[in-house]
Amino acid sequence: MLIDFLPAAFAATAAAILMPLAILARRFGHDDDFDGVQKVHEIPTSRLGGVILVIAYFAALAVASRFGPTTLTAAVALAFCSLPVVLIGASEDITRAIHPWHRLAGAVASAVIASYFASGIIARVDLPVLDAWLAYLPFALPLTWFMVAGACNAMNLIDGAHGLAGGVALMMFGGLATMAGYVGDTLILTQTLAMIGAIAGFMVWNYPRGKVFLGDAGAYFLGFMYAELAVQLVARNDAISAWFVIALATYPIVETLYSMYRRKIVLRTESMQPDAGHLHSLIFHQLVMRAHSAQAKESVRRVNARVAPRLWLHGAVCLGAALVLHANTVALIGFTVLYVIAYVVSYRALGGGEARVAAVARVERRESQGNS
Repeated sequence: MLIDFLPAAFAATAAAILMPLAILARRFGHDDDFDGVQKVHEIPTSRLGGVILVIAYFAALAVASRFGPTTLTAAVALAFCSLPVVLIGASEDITRAIHPWHRLAGAVASAVIASYFASGIIARVDLPVLDAWLAYLPFALPLTWFMVAGACNAMNLIDGAHGLAGGVALMMFGGLATMAGYVGDTLILTQTLAMIGAIAGFMVWNYPRGKVFLGDAGAYFLGFMYAELAVQLVARNDAISAWFVIALATYPIVETLYSMYRRKIVLRTESMQPDAGHLHSLIFHQLVMRAHSAQAKESVRRVNARVAPRLWLHGAVCLGAALVLHANTVALIGFTVLYVIAYVVSYRALGGGEARVAAVARVERRESQGNS
């Protein structure tokens, strides 16, 4: 029905109209650090786009509650559960002084609250031994909190190029919406459509010119909502494999796990230490080198905008495979393994081998020590 798309339309309109407020408020929360190892922009840019995205989502839920056919009490409860991680993310966007572990604690706090007030507890992972253990809350609760916090961190980690996190999130929530519609889960469908609308409104200003950034608040909100809605979709619908939601988000999951491996094992640094070794970072630097070799006069902004479409392809492949194989756990696990292999091959092909990454890290550390 047409009214089912009301939350998406309203959220998109609200986000697109309100986003200039975030741009005008950039003096309260902007990114003007052009020398950071992860930075690929050249002008001060507001980091408050995610705050407007959250506001648009809440507004869309309010409208859907008033005019929609579905009772959204549970959806409103889940939205309010996100506030701890959103607020600590917004604090980082404004002050740039919140320690990564404190931000992680905010994500766990939201997950804990959602476990008690929004049915946010993993019910199954479709692996017999683990499913047996999930019957016990002392096992299920920590696993749920770990997964939710990991999803928040994963979305923040891939937010490194114009349109990248937003575009991938559109596909992830699009996959949830498609399956929710397929199985007739109107509660999940309403929430995912509202998320899609809010993200689309943000993307109008974020891609390709990067007028506003998602910020930590926005990235954490996307990760939290995806994780919680994924948990609920699987718990409420036995026809969907638990590995559907994993395969759908394989790109940010693998990026996060590989980054942890690279930092802890290869570089021997803190697992949350920022670096320029992400897949999107390697693609950006490759594009810059190509422009220099061709003596092309491309701005950093234009090169930046060419990164996301290459990685949207990763998200599209994950989306397609997850939808086609949504009920086949073995096939979904097989796809996930194949994607991991493809990711590592792509990473190394771009010059991201362990020896090179370690060498670059040593140079970065020497430069940092020299500037201190």
